[in-house]
Amino acid sequence: MVKNLCKNLSFNTLTQKLIVNGNEIKLTTKESQLFDFLSDNVNTISKREDVLLKIWKNNDYFNSRSMDVYITKLRKHLKPIENVSIINVHGEGHRLVISTK
Repeated sequence: MVKNLCKNLSFNTLTQKLIVNGNEIKLTTKESQLFDFLSDNVNTISKREDVLLKIWKNNDYFNSRSMDVYITKLRKHLKPIENVSIINVHGEGHRLVISTK
């Protein structure tokens, strides 16, 4: 399934490819699962605990740190698109923000 999130961003859930400004980026399985979760909840908070339990099946400290690494990787992939970002919501989780500039 292809999710067209905005003009310069789409995500193919089957091939695990992120298309940023026409460039294909092959995501790892965890990156793909995380981005899929965030993209299902665009502009709303994805609670940290929910993401950890759904993807890592456990919300311990080590998995939490692992998730932070994957968030950083996804941010790097999304950096070329000005109106798309992943923000931290202190004490809550993360939000994939896609603004309509």
